Amino acid sequence: MEYIDNIPIYLQIKDILYRKIISNQYELGSQLPSVRQLAVQFSANSNTVQKSLKEMTEEEVIIPQRGKGNFVTEDTSIVEKLKAHIVSEMFDATYDKLHSLNMDDTEIMNSFNTYVKKREANHE
Repeated sequence: MEYIDNIPIYLQIKDILYRKIISNQYELGSQLPSVRQLAVQFSANSNTVQKSLKEMTEEEVIIPQRGKGNFVTEDTSIVEKLKAHIVSEMFDATYDKLHSLNMDDTEIMNSFNTYVKKREANHE
């Protein structure tokens, strides 16, 4: 697995796990792989994976069950908030990059609408 140098690995692991939960690769209420399995999957230290899971537990995205492992929350509102947060971060980054090209909001909206229409046409 390749990581971005300037972002802590545990945050990158959290992000990957968030995306798997949001995309339903890990369904609500399902059990996550063990810390050891995740460490192998992510080519990371077990302590690093554990730090990711600890934060996700504090955020109530995953629920630990003593002796059984970690499970994805069944609370859809938590997952929806997580999804909205990730989408907002992506839009923030894109918006800032486009503004740095001296595009105003109207240009950004028009460009995005054109982009979506092209994508739709390519997938039909």
